[in-house]
Amino acid sequence: VSTGNTATAITHDGLLNAKYSLKAQYWRGANWLASRDFVAKCAKLKDNHGKPLLALSDTPGMPDTLLSWPLRVSEFAPNTFTASQYVAVLGDFSYYWIADALDMEIQRLDELHARTNQVGLIGRLKTDSMPVLEECFSRVKLG
Repeated sequence: VSTGNTATAITHDGLLNAKYSLKAQYWRGANWLASRDFVAKCAKLKDNHGKPLLALSDTPGMPDTLLSWPLRVSEFAPNTFTASQYVAVLGDFSYYWIADALDMEIQRLDELHARTNQVGLIGRLKTDSMPVLEECFSRVKLG
């Protein structure tokens, strides 16, 4: 959803459009997921009555809320605020599945660390993830 956002900034209207593009049956389990840069920009946004959109949590360990939904921060979320870039997602992440293959490998590297009397290990695991129901998610995009 990019309606309401500018080419380089998120807006109150843009966040409301993202909120209401998510179907109501998924609101109960919805969370925002975004970068620290997104959170910093949201902390400066205010609604039409001058009230901040981001409600800071008073309890340690509890997430802040944006438009009444928990805001989760990830270092892996996109943080490039340029035209046509995705900057956040709102959705019910119980419909985002992670699948691990059954074959996991661990390789012991005795020779590589023999001089220092250490043992090195390399682990390999095949894993993948994806949304299993597209309508459970609304991505915030810049204009």
